[in-house]
Amino acid sequence: MRAAAGRLRHVFMGLPGHRQGLLAVTGAAVLWSTGGLFIKWVSLDALALTMWRSLLAGLAMAALTGMRPPHPLRAGWLTWGLALSYAVTLLLFVVATKLTTAANAIFLQYTAPLYLLAIGPFFLDERPSRLDLASVGVAFLGMALFFVGRLEPSDAAGNVAALGSGMAFAAFLILLRQPGCGPTTRPRAIILGNGVLVLAMLAVNLMRRDAAAFTPGPGDAAGLVFLGVLQIGLAYVLFGFGIALVPALEAALIGMLEPVLNPVWVFLVLGERPGWWAVAGGAVIITAVVVRTVASERRRSQLARAGFGVLGVES
Repeated sequence: MRAAAGRLRHVFMGLPGHRQGLLAVTGAAVLWSTGGLFIKWVSLDALALTMWRSLLAGLAMAALTGMRPPHPLRAGWLTWGLALSYAVTLLLFVVATKLTTAANAIFLQYTAPLYLLAIGPFFLDERPSRLDLASVGVAFLGMALFFVGRLEPSDAAGNVAALGSGMAFAAFLILLRQPGCGPTTRPRAIILGNGVLVLAMLAVNLMRRDAAAFTPGPGDAAGLVFLGVLQIGLAYVLFGFGIALVPALEAALIGMLEPVLNPVWVFLVLGERPGWWAVAGGAVIITAVVVRTVASERRRSQLARAGFGVLGVES
């Protein structure tokens, strides 16, 4: 098994940087897609779940990267910006998933590409192409098909929290693509963000003076370990690696595989069959992502054959 893992690593490291980034971001999206299922499974409320998940995620990321969080007083604005936008993204998504359907929470969080298109050009040297704009439009059309007749006014609080999570995620993506965000900044900032969440949620949970409210049972513990170690810890290590190699908008588009895969896990574990509208929406989104990715790779190959060196990421 160790030899097979070594061969896979050798093959992966032999790929062009952009393809490494695509694979890493795709792996993160697959892991993220399990979040709705396990957040619903764990019986703890949003505040307690966030505390335990962030504690386990911070420990997992520290073990995977071998890094520690920066000293809070010595961390710069970029590190704090990453940490806080990450923390807000996670907290609001858990709140949204507890208050509304997991599908609504994922769909509304993935309004992030719209915010990137609106404000990204002011902060990043990444101008959206016509293909980018078309891909986002088609992907959102596909996502709308998931929820034909299913966005209920009674879910307003959860929907607002999910929209806020999408805004925070867009800010997180923009900060990850800043020139000063190096390979050590990303994991250290995310570990710091987990630490902020743990301390904040611990304070709130202690004020409730009800230990049972944030004490997980055996079934909860298994779900929390998965959420913290794999769904957040490993996923954000992969995403932090991949975002350095692909444009922010492309990463957000690939991330749209998360809401596509979410009903798949629900079907496999709970036996809940997605409706035909959801199947059609998933097909539209996958088509948009594949076409955008293939076109990007073809353009890179043409530039390389023409003698233009393609350095960094596509702008």
